[in-house]
Amino acid sequence: MGDNSPRTIGLPMLMTVFVSICLFSFSGIAYSTARNSLEQSEGLAERAQNYHGACNEAEETLASLESVPGEETIFSFPFGTAMEELQVTIAPNAAGDDYDIISWIVSDTASWEAPTDTGSTSGPQGPQGPTGPS
Repeated sequence: MGDNSPRTIGLPMLMTVFVSICLFSFSGIAYSTARNSLEQSEGLAERAQNYHGACNEAEETLASLESVPGEETIFSFPFGTAMEELQVTIAPNAAGDDYDIISWIVSDTASWEAPTDTGSTSGPQGPQGPTGPS
C-alpha cells in the first residue's frame, strides 16, 4: 500500500535556510573587516614611506651644510597630506666645529578649533536647542 501523504520538509529546510543566512552574514562581515584592514594598512604604509622620505631629505640637507650655524636652527620638511612635518633642530656643539641634533620630531601643521560663534542656532552636529531666554 502506498502512502499518499505529503512529505514534510519543515525543520530540515528551516535549518538549511538559517545556516545559509548565518554563513552569508559571516562572510559579509569577514569581507568588510578584511577590506578595512587592507585600507588601513595601505594608509599606514604610505605614511611610513612619506615619513622616511622626509627623513632622507633631512639627512641630505644636514649632510650638505657647508658651515656650522652659529645658533640653534630649525629645519622643516613637510610630508604626507601637508598636515605633518618633520622638524629637525640643530645647534653648534661646545667646540664649535660641528653641530648636535637637538630634536627630530614630527609635528602637525594644521589644527582644528571648535567654532566659537554663540549667535548661531546650529552647530557642527546640526541644529541646537534653545540656549536660554531671549
